[in-house]
Parts: sequence; structure tokens; C-alpha cells
Amino acid sequence: MGEDRGQEAADLPRMPVLVVDGDPAALDYVTRTLVQAGCDPQPYTDLDAGNGALARLRAEPPIAIALLDARALDPLGGGPELGELRRRSPLRHALQFLLCGEALDLDRVLPRQLPDITDVLPKPIERRTLLLAVQEAKRRYDAALTRPASGVAEPSRRTPVPRREPPAELRLLQWLRDVDEQRQRGLGSVLEPDATWNMLAELLRARITKRRISVTSLCLASRAPATSALRRIDRLLAEGLITYALDPKDRRRKYVELTADGASRVQSTVRALAQHLPGGSPPTT
Repeated sequence: MGEDRGQEAADLPRMPVLVVDGDPAALDYVTRTLVQAGCDPQPYTDLDAGNGALARLRAEPPIAIALLDARALDPLGGGPELGELRRRSPLRHALQFLLCGEALDLDRVLPRQLPDITDVLPKPIERRTLLLAVQEAKRRYDAALTRPASGVAEPSRRTPVPRREPPAELRLLQWLRDVDEQRQRGLGSVLEPDATWNMLAELLRARITKRRISVTSLCLASRAPATSALRRIDRLLAEGLITYALDPKDRRRKYVELTADGASRVQSTVRALAQHLPGGSPPTT
């Protein structure tokens, strides 16, 4: 185990990594992991202007990577845009963003932040997954440093940059999730979560946003007991709706994804639901 840990840390030089997470246990875990790997983590509980996190983005040495919990960017809480954070950095064209969080928090944040994100790490984060993501982000950071900053198109100060509208299917999936949350909030004592649909919807979200979903993360997304979720995964495999994919960097790690047939059937279901809504899409918030 120790030999493997050393190999993982070998390619991670001492570099400033901004870490923001409101969960003290998660913040401590990520900070300790990065210190052990040779990095220089700068931990903060949030992006409040009063605690120094935003000021650190402007300071030297420049932050190379920002690992942010999705809750720090949640639009419902007035979270900032990643583009706003990027503009604070002296090396804005090279700064890399890693986003972590629970499935529900990621769903709320990903649609508007996706263009700026290097990688997404669903919680709970495994040590090796974290280090590989940081390693890849550092590679991209170094590659960006070789390109002149003038090659980056800066947003005009006079003309607002139009916000990218999330895909219609993603908006509908989020609306369905919000409806389900309201049902559970009011009738949770008598209603059971629809575990199979929750997993299929999560896999479609992952396909749209180009995320990978581990078996553990999929079980969490089901909102059902792990044993029940695993049985449902087996059934979806037998039906040919999902399949396993191995991580090319670590073949011991297994991901779950929709098959072509599974994606087609889930997308058809979502589109059929949209036809029953005024205008063919959920109301905007």
C-alpha cells in the first residue's frame, strides 16, 4: 500500500491548490491527501470574501488548481460563476477547476458551470481518483502556461456574456428531481423513492455532462439501501440498459454507463414526458 501511494504522489510537485468545502471532515481528508502527495493545499470552508479565499486567488504564488465543493457554487445560495473566479487569477487562462459533491448538488451546479470544469469528482472521493484528477489538471495547467494569455478571449466589460443554456433534457431531469423532492418532503413517510428511475436519470445526466459514475455513486443516487440498489443494477444489466466500463488508468476501478439502447430508451421517456408540459419544457426558475 505504501509503495502504491508513493507512486501516485511521484508526479505531483509542490503547487498551490485551493480547496473549498463546507464539510470539515471532507476538507480535512482532501487537505491531508494533497499534503501527502506533495501539493500545497490552501483550505477554506467557503468562498466568502471575508475569509480570504477570494483574495487568495489574486495572490502569489498563483493558484494552479481549485478543487471546489458544488455547494460553494450553488446558484440557490448565490454562489459565484467559475468565470468570475477565473478573472481573479493572475494566470486566468491556465487555472483549472475540479468540482466535487453529492449527486444532487452537482445536478444544480453543473449545467451553468460545465464549460469551465476540468473534471467532476462525485463524493465520496477515493484517494486514487483524487490524485489522478489533480495530476491531469496539473498537466492541463502546464500546457496552458505554454500558450500566450493573449490567446484567451476575455469577456467584454461592456457587453454581458450570454449564459449557456443547459440542454433541454438536463433541465427536464432537474425539474423531475425537484418534483420528486417535493413529493418526498411532503409524503416521505408513506412514499418510497423510485430507485430504478433515480439511477437511470443519474446515468443520463452523466452521459449528457460527460461524467463517470461509479457503482458506489450510483447506489447513492438511487436513494435506496445498497443491497436493493445492487439488485436493481443487476436487473438493468440483464435488460441490456446499462454496462460496465473499466477506468483506462486503473482497471481495478469500474464505472457504470448507459448502453446505446438504454440511452435511447431513457431519452425517449424524458422527451415523451416533456410533451405533456406547456411549451414542451419545464418552467424556468
